[in-house]
Amino acid sequence: MARRSASASEWERWQRMQAREAERQRRAAEAAAKAAERQRRLEYIERRKAEAEERTRKVEERVRQLQTVLKKGLGRPARIDVATLKRSPVRPAFDPGQLAVPLPRPAWEDYAPKPLGFLAALFGGRGRRERKMAAAQVTYRRVIDEWERAENERQRKLADAQRKHEELLAKSQREADAFNLQLDRMADGVRRRAKGEVENHLDLVLRRVPLPSDFPRRAEVVFGAESEHAVVRLQLPDRDVVPTVREYRYVQSRDEIRPVPRSAKETADLYRSLIAQVALLVVRDVFDADPALKTVAFNGHVDATNPGTGKREYPCLISLNVERAAFAELVLDQVRPEVCLRHLNALVSPHPYELEPIEPILDFDLTKFSFVKGMDAVSSLDSRPDLMQMSPTLFEHLVRQLFEAMGLQGWTTSPSNDDGVDAVMTNPTPVVGGLTIVQAKRYSTVVGVNHIRELAGAMEEKKAGHGILVTTSWFTAGGWQKAREHGRIELIDGPRLVYLIKEHLGKDVLIGIKRPPTANNGPPPPAAVS
Repeated sequence: MARRSASASEWERWQRMQAREAERQRRAAEAAAKAAERQRRLEYIERRKAEAEERTRKVEERVRQLQTVLKKGLGRPARIDVATLKRSPVRPAFDPGQLAVPLPRPAWEDYAPKPLGFLAALFGGRGRRERKMAAAQVTYRRVIDEWERAENERQRKLADAQRKHEELLAKSQREADAFNLQLDRMADGVRRRAKGEVENHLDLVLRRVPLPSDFPRRAEVVFGAESEHAVVRLQLPDRDVVPTVREYRYVQSRDEIRPVPRSAKETADLYRSLIAQVALLVVRDVFDADPALKTVAFNGHVDATNPGTGKREYPCLISLNVERAAFAELVLDQVRPEVCLRHLNALVSPHPYELEPIEPILDFDLTKFSFVKGMDAVSSLDSRPDLMQMSPTLFEHLVRQLFEAMGLQGWTTSPSNDDGVDAVMTNPTPVVGGLTIVQAKRYSTVVGVNHIRELAGAMEEKKAGHGILVTTSWFTAGGWQKAREHGRIELIDGPRLVYLIKEHLGKDVLIGIKRPPTANNGPPPPAAVS
C-alpha cells in the first residue's frame, strides 16, 4: 500500500508541475502578445508622425519654391540661341526583318526519282522510272512556280517597305527643314525688327520663363517697332498655388493628422510676393532676350470666378512700364520684390489675394489685328428689317455695334485679312477686361461643331481670352456642348440675337429663315444678357 501511495503522490506532483508550466507558458504568450501589440502600436504612431512630417515637408518645400521663383530664374540667360532649337531629322535605320532573307530555291534533287538499280533496269524498270521522272518534273515545275510567286511577293514587299522608309525619312527631313526655316525667318525678322517676328520671338521667350510646372503659361505680347516697346500681358498663378496650411500635426488621442492653418496675412503676403517675383522675372527675361528693346510694359492678370456673379473674369493685379536703363540698375537677386515694384512705380492691387483689380498703366495693344473704319449698320435698319437681307459686311458691323451698346469697345476686322475673326472686342473695365474675338455668321442653315473649333483656333492664335460666335441660324447640340466644354466661348443663335438687338439697340428685327422644329434651343434668350 505504501508503494502505491508514493506513486500516486508522484503522479499528482507531476500533474501540478505540468499545470504550472502550462500556466507559465500561457502568461508568457500573453505577455509576448501584449509586447507585440505595444510594438505595433508604437510603429503605427511613428508611421503617422512620419506621415505628418512628410506632409509638412512638402508644404515647406512648396513655400520655398514660391519664395525663390525670381532668384532661381535669374540663374540662367533668357536669350534664345536659335541654333540650339533647330531640329535634326529623325533617321531610323531600315529594318526589313525577314523580308531581307531570300526564300530558298527548291532543289531538283529533292524531287527527282532515285536512279534505277541493275535488276530494276533488267526487268522493265526503265519505263517506270521515265513515268516517275515526268511526274517529278511536273511537281517540281509547280513548286518552282510557287516559289517564284512567293519570292516575287517578298521582293515587292521589301521594295514597298524600302519606299515607305524613304518616304518617312523624306517627311522627317521636310518637317525639320520647315521648322528650321521658320526659326531662321524669326531670327532674321528679329534682326530686321519686323513686328510679327519679334512678337513670335518674345512669345517663345515667355513660354520658356522658368515658372513652376503647375503655373499657367498663357501670355500675350505686342511689339511697337517705332518705339522699341513691348507690351506683355501674362496670366498670373491663381491664389490656390499658395498653401493655406503651415504644417501638419499628428494628434495621437484622436488618431488624426490635423492641419495647422497659415494665417490669412501670411498667405496674402506670400501670394503678393510671388506675383511680384513673376512680374520682375518676366520683364527681366524680355529685356535679356531682346537687347534692342527700350521699354517693356507688363500687365499681370489672373483668371478667376467672380463670387458675386459666378462669371469668369480676368482682373489686372500688377501693371508697370519700365525703361531698360532703369531696370538695368536693379540688383534683382538682392531686392524684395514688392518693394522693387514700388521703386519702379508699378501699380499693384492693394489686395491681390482678394483679386482687387487695378487699371493697367498701359493697356494691351490691339495692333495685331487689321481693322476697317466702323460703319453705322444700325441706322440702315428700317422697321422690322430682315437680317438675312443685309450684306455680310453690314451684318458684321451690326454685331460690332450691338456689343458696343452692351458696354464693350469694338473694331471690325478687314475682310481680306481677318484670320477667321470678324470683330475684336475689349472690355475697358479692369474687372472683366480682356480681349474677345467675334465671328458673325449670317447663315440660313445649322452651325456645327467645326465652327466652334475654328473659333477656338482663332482664339488660340490671337491669344484672346474669350470668343463669341453669333449666327442668324441655330447651333447643333454638339456645338452647344463643345462651347460649354471650352469654357470661354459664348454662342448667340438667331432668337438670342433678335432679343439682344431689341434689348440694346431698340430695333425690332426678324430673321427670314425656316428654323426646323427639332433645332436645338440651348439656354433661354434672356440668359445671353448680363
